[in-house]
Amino acid sequence: MELKLPLIAAIDVGSNYIQMIIAELNPEGQVKILEDVIQPTSIGRDTFTMGRIDRKTIQETCEILKGFSQLLKDYRVKDYHAVGTSGIREAENREYVLELIRLKTKIEVEIINSAQERFFMYRALRSRLPGPLLAEQTTLIVNLASGGVETSIYEKGALIFTEYLKIGSLRLRETLADLEVKSINFPAVMEEFIDSKTSLLKRFLQDIKFTNFIMIGNEVRTVANLCGEDQRIEVEDFTKLYEKLLIMTDDQITRTYGLVKNQADTFLPTVITLHCFLKLTHARQIYVPDISLKNGLIHDLADGLIESPQSKDSLNDMISSVWYIANRFGADRRHAEQVEKLALSLFDQTGKIHGLGHQERLYLQVAAILHAVGYFISFTDHQEHAYRIIRHRNIMGLSARDLILIANIVRYNTQESPSHQDENYEGLMDRDKIVVSKLAALLKLAEALDVSHKNKVEKVEVHRKGEQLIFTMYSWQDPFLEEWTFQNCSSLFEEVTGMQVIVKRKGLSL
Repeated sequence: MELKLPLIAAIDVGSNYIQMIIAELNPEGQVKILEDVIQPTSIGRDTFTMGRIDRKTIQETCEILKGFSQLLKDYRVKDYHAVGTSGIREAENREYVLELIRLKTKIEVEIINSAQERFFMYRALRSRLPGPLLAEQTTLIVNLASGGVETSIYEKGALIFTEYLKIGSLRLRETLADLEVKSINFPAVMEEFIDSKTSLLKRFLQDIKFTNFIMIGNEVRTVANLCGEDQRIEVEDFTKLYEKLLIMTDDQITRTYGLVKNQADTFLPTVITLHCFLKLTHARQIYVPDISLKNGLIHDLADGLIESPQSKDSLNDMISSVWYIANRFGADRRHAEQVEKLALSLFDQTGKIHGLGHQERLYLQVAAILHAVGYFISFTDHQEHAYRIIRHRNIMGLSARDLILIANIVRYNTQESPSHQDENYEGLMDRDKIVVSKLAALLKLAEALDVSHKNKVEKVEVHRKGEQLIFTMYSWQDPFLEEWTFQNCSSLFEEVTGMQVIVKRKGLSL
C-alpha cells in the first residue's frame, strides 16, 4: 500500500495578488496540486505610494486570508508556509498588519527578503526546467515581480551573478504616476527610466553571450498568453506586441486585451521592462515557465519531508551565490575551500557534542567561505569589516536573522571570544548566542588548521576519550604551526562544549 504523506500548503501575500496552493506529496517527492487560488490586492499600491498599508486594504487582506484559513481546515492541512514580499516588507506599519492577520485569521505570515524570494523562485524553476538548460549553457534569468526585478546568470550549472533592482512592474507604475499624466509619450519615459536604473547592470551583462533568456513572474505569463504561447515567446511576436502597445492608451490596452485592473496596471511596465532586458541578449526566444513564488514554497516544504535532487541543486545555487560574494571581495579561494572542508568535517564529527543541526551546518559553511572577506577593506579590524559586509549582503535563501548569526560567527573568528560587552552579541537571543559561540569555536579550529595557507592538513579525525576530545591531524608536511595555533585557539571550543582538547598529528605514508 502506498504511503500517503500529509497535505501541504503555500501562501504568498504579494504586492498585487494573494495566492495559495494546497498540494499532496507522494513518496517519490512528486507534488500534485489540489487547490490553486488567487485574489487581487492593493497592498503594493498602498506601500509604493504612501509607505503604509491602508486600513481598508488590511481588512480586505484579512477577509481573503480567512477564506484561505478555512480551506486549510477543510483539507486538514497542518504544514503550511505563508510569506509576505516587498508590499508588506517595505510598509512602515508591517508589524501591525502581520499582527492583525495573525489575530483574525490564525495564519502566521513570515516576511522574506529578496534573496529568500529568489531562492524559492529558483527552487520552482529547478522543478520545471529541462536539466541541460542550466547545467550546460549560459542563461540569463530575470524574475520580474511587482516590487522589484532580480537578475541572475547561470553558467555551466552554477549561479555566478545576481542583482536585485527596485523597478518592479507595479512599483514603476506608482513611482512614475505623476509623469504619466504630464507626458505625451509615457512608454518612452518609462523605458528611459528603466534604462537609467539598469545602466551599471548593462555594462556587466553586455559582454556575456547568453544562450538562453528566461523571464519569470505572474505578469510575464500574461504577456506570454497574449503572444499565443505557453512556455515560450518568440521575439518576433513579442516585438510586434511591444510596438503596438507604444501607440495605445491604457483604456485601449485594457479593452483590447481584456485585462482586469490589477493586470492592466502592470501590463505596460512588464512589456517595457522585458524589452529593456531583451536588448541585452541575442535570444530569439524567451522561455517563460509557468511558475511563481508559491510553487517554490510548496517544493521547499516538500523537500523538508522528502529530499529530492532539485533540493540539492537549490542548495548548490545558494553556495554558488556565496562564492560569488567571496570572489568579489578578493578571498583566497584555495584557503577558503580548505577552511570550508575542515570546518564541515569537524562539525560532522562532533555532532553529538555540539547538538546542532542542518541549518547551523549551513551557517558554518557560509561563514567559512566568507571568513576573510574583511581583508578586502583593511588588514586592521578585518573581522569588523567582514561582519558589516556579511550583515548587509543579500545572500540567496538566507533571512536577515541568518545573516546576523553568520556575521557574528565570522566576527569572532579571531582571538577574541563572544562577550556580553559587545552589543552585536548581547542583542542576540540566548539560543542564538549559543549557536554563534559553538560555530565560531569550530571556525576558529578550522582556520587554525590552515593558518599557513599551505593546505598542509589533509584531514582531521576526532575521537572521544572520557571528557577529552582527541583531534588527530594527518599531513604530508610538518604541521607544527597549525598544531600550535590549533591548541591556542581551542579555549572557546573547550568552554562551550565542556571537553578538553588534545591535539595529535600523524604523517601520511606514500
